Formats: sequence, structure tokens, C-alpha cells
Amino acid sequence: MKSIFTGFLLASALAYTNANASPVHQQKPRVHIDPFNEVFIEGTSSNTTESFLNIRFGQDTSGPNRFAPPKPYSYPSGTVVNATSTGAACPQQKSPIPDFPIFDNVTDVSEDCLTLRVDRPVNTRSSDKLPVMVWIYGGGDTIGQIYDSTYDPSNLIAGAVEKGTPVIYVAMNYRLGIFGFAASPALNATDSLNAGLLDQRLALEWIQEYIAAFGGDPENVTIFGESDGATGVGLQITAYGAQHTNLFKRGIMESGNAIADLGIARGTSAKHTATLTKLLNCTASTSEEELSCLRSLPLKTLLAEAIDYEFSVNSDGGMDVFVPTAPSSFIPDSPHKLLSSGRFARNIDIISGWNENDGSFFVTTDPTTIRTNNDVAEVILGEAPGLSSENVAKALALYPISDFPSDSSQNITAQYFRASRILRDMEFTCGNLFTTEMNQKYSNPDTSSYLYSLNQTMFEVVLELENLSYYQVCHFSDIPYVFNLATTSWADIATASDIRLSSQISGSWASFASLGNPSVSRGSLPRWTEAMNSDGTYNINVIGGSIRGMVTSDTYEDLGKRCAFWTSEEVLTEMLD
Repeated sequence: MKSIFTGFLLASALAYTNANASPVHQQKPRVHIDPFNEVFIEGTSSNTTESFLNIRFGQDTSGPNRFAPPKPYSYPSGTVVNATSTGAACPQQKSPIPDFPIFDNVTDVSEDCLTLRVDRPVNTRSSDKLPVMVWIYGGGDTIGQIYDSTYDPSNLIAGAVEKGTPVIYVAMNYRLGIFGFAASPALNATDSLNAGLLDQRLALEWIQEYIAAFGGDPENVTIFGESDGATGVGLQITAYGAQHTNLFKRGIMESGNAIADLGIARGTSAKHTATLTKLLNCTASTSEEELSCLRSLPLKTLLAEAIDYEFSVNSDGGMDVFVPTAPSSFIPDSPHKLLSSGRFARNIDIISGWNENDGSFFVTTDPTTIRTNNDVAEVILGEAPGLSSENVAKALALYPISDFPSDSSQNITAQYFRASRILRDMEFTCGNLFTTEMNQKYSNPDTSSYLYSLNQTMFEVVLELENLSYYQVCHFSDIPYVFNLATTSWADIATASDIRLSSQISGSWASFASLGNPSVSRGSLPRWTEAMNSDGTYNINVIGGSIRGMVTSDTYEDLGKRCAFWTSEEVLTEMLD
């Protein structure tokens, strides 16, 4: 797949560059973020947006700060920060997803990576108090950076201005892999677990303190993310069991939620940290000595060994090996228990949803070999090994083979599509429904919740060329629409329908961030109904494709019964605890 996809990306990147080669304003925008210490941030400007890049919010995380909670960074008095060029990514592999290269190769990594970017409409004033959209990238807690061209916010910002709901965009780097999610007794004893999530939190605190200087409203902040970025959104909602001050007003979770990482409460990261420690010859008589050894290793040594280890555990991109850990101060209990007991930030408006075939990437077995009930059961247990045989049988019964087509042209039976749907529901769909239900149960009546299922992808042409059409509306399909990229970096393959949908979805996200309703601004997705009905069913907006519009969970894909199973206390406990 790589050759055609890479060729497409190179061509579209050139098209994007030419399409956006509007003259840069001569006057660099300057923001006075700290009048007391006379600190200025100087950025760049195009015809539609002003960008301030590589702004430090946290100190260097190398040496003794490796694996430790982030420390705030303050610019010296009198500094004029040159925020005109991108900075380093946090340590990670060079090629994010080798077999599906929709993201840029990472050419610059450093442990001094806790930076953020702020992008705003051109000529924004400090007094404008615009809504703030804060992006948390995904990537299996293993890859991701704020400067990736796939996350270019220019079209999102320009489209929001055209639709009458201008926004300011912020994105932060956070630590990944062993650097962000190491777990050991010594780290637990010093309250140093979940460093990557703490990085996100520190950036949100920076936004509260400084975004007003850029023209943003700190009281109207929406955090949004995709995949493990959406899981980050969910875990920020449950942060500290709601014992700390909340730092945002709304959240958007795309293909992820607080309970999507099935290994959070099962000691997954602790097990992998111990194994990697042994491989690096850092095993010692105490956890403190081991931690000191890991901190003393050169970045290159630790990173190379960690990447090799991640791929040995998960050959499909090395992702989701080092994941968040509970219990910890940041995640004081299993996330499903935090949600079910109301220990989360209440009164947060949310949009949550999934891509129609989100599970297709996660069926890591050769799809042509999935032909029997036992094959599907093995796929389920590969993701949720704690699930009892009785509940595996119940799951299979909820997804009768007659509900799924086969693809004889590619020698793929209905069992593959069955397995894909099961994984989608158990990790994404039903967790989002559960989060929505708990949000409505514990929040005040004015809190709004919206659900969606994306049923269209810009990847269709490429997947067909590579004989991977069985991926269908796969994971990542939402990103080009949310960032409104159909007329620029995806123009070579975007259809007229994609262009329209790209404008609508990005517009709805901005509308929601501005007003708490995704259908208010002109040109956004119309008639999007709130999620919860009085009879306990859910309203779901099916976006794009041949079936579109509002549906209910009691009729659409039997989601009512299926999600009642996946979110039952018994099944959640077996999968997550």
C-alpha cells in the first residue's frame, strides 16, 4: 500500500503548497503575553490566519525530568519569542505508520519538546474573546506531533470565519511511549505516572493563563481529539476524579473515550516498563535504582530500544504498548468506575462518535484467515483477554453472521466484517454511548450531548487501488473532514461530496465550540438532534454515505442491545479491570 499512498501524498502536498501560496503579510503579528515581565510572542501571518509556533509551556524533560511530571516554563523578562517556525516532536519513531503513511515523517525529536502552537484568524485583537479549540493528537500513545501537516488548522480557521463562528486553535505536544507512560513502583511513589496526560494538563493550564492575550476566551475552551487523542479528552474529563478545577467547557471525542484503552487498569504499562528495563540492562535491587539507570541512558539508546520493543509486542505499528495507568492520582480508579459513579467533570457539553468501520484497522490477523466463529473469538480475546468464555459466546450471538456481507473479490468472508464491527463497538462506539449516558445522568439539564457515526471517507480511491477496500470507512477517516482539507491537501482524490462534507463537519465542530450546538452556524451539518431520549435510546447523526441523517440506537445496527452488553458492569470489569 505504501508506494501508491506515498505518491499520492507527495502530489497532494505540492498541490497544497501551491494552493496556499498566498503572500505573507510583511508585518509580523506580535502578542504581549506577560505585560509584567514584558514578554512578547512574534508569529507569522497569511491572508487568513496568524500562527504562533513552538511556544514553550513546559521545561526540558531530559535528565532528572525524564518520566517526571512536567514543570512550567517561563520566558525570561524582556524576551521576544520567535514563534515563526516549527519545533521538535517528542521522542518517537521516524515513520509514524509505515504501512499507512498519512502522517509526516518525524525528522526532529527532542526531550525538550513541550511546546504548543496558537493559530487564529488574521487581525484578531486581544479583546475579541473568541472560542478556543484545543487539539489533542492521537497515535496509540506512541506517535504524534502538533506540526504534522495532517493537522494544519488553516482551513478549519478560515472556514469557521466564513460561517460566522470564528475560533482560535491551540495544540500541544505531549510525551509518548515509554517517555510519557512509563510505570513502576518508584514512579508511583513520586506521583509521576501518566506524564503524557500531565503534559496535556499543563498546556491547558497555560491556555487559561495566556490565551486571552491572543484574543481567546479562557472560559470558552473546547478540547477535541481523535483516537488516543479522544481518549485523552475523555481522561481529562475524568481527571483526578473531578477533584481539581476544570479547565474547559466542552469536549469532542472522535473514535475514542475514557474507556477505549482496555489496558489502563490492568498494569499494562508497568509490565512493559519492567520488560524494557531488563532489555536495557537496568534491572536493579530497587525500583529507584532502575529508574535512575533509565534516566541516565542517552536518548538515542532508550528510544531505539523502546521502538524495537513496541514493534515486537505490536507489529501493527508498535502502538498502544505504553498506555495510561490507573489507579494513580490523575486516574484514581478504572475510568468506567469514575464515569458510572459521577466522578468526572460534570456539565461539559460533548460530541462523541466513531467512524463506521473504526474496527477494521484493529483486526490485525490476516483478514482472509478469519472464517469461523473461533477465529472471531480469537480476535475478541486478542483485545480483551479477560473476557470470559460465556461473554465471548454472548458477544458472538449479538452479532449474527447473517448481518454481514462477504467480499469474494478479495477472498474475505463475512467473519472478518463481523470481527471488525465487534471491535469497533467494544472499543469505540459503546464507550461513547456510555460516556454520553453518564454525562446526561450526572450533569445539569442544560448540558448538551451529541453522537455521530461517520459513514464516508476520502481514502476510498486509495484503498481501492491497494486492494484494501475492505477497510471501508476506517480509523483516521474523520481527520481530513474535521480539518477541512478536501480542497487542499486531499484535493487530488476528494469528491464533490467530500468537499461539501469537509466544510460541514469542520463548521459543525466550530459551531459547537462557539455555541454548544453543532448545527447553528450557516453551512454546518443541519438538524443535529441531541443524543438522549427520555426512553433511554440514543439519537445518532449518521454523517455522509448512502445512509445519512438522524437514527436511533434501537433501530440502527442493533446498538441498543449490543452496547447494553458491552457497557454492563460485568463485561466492563472483565475487559478493563
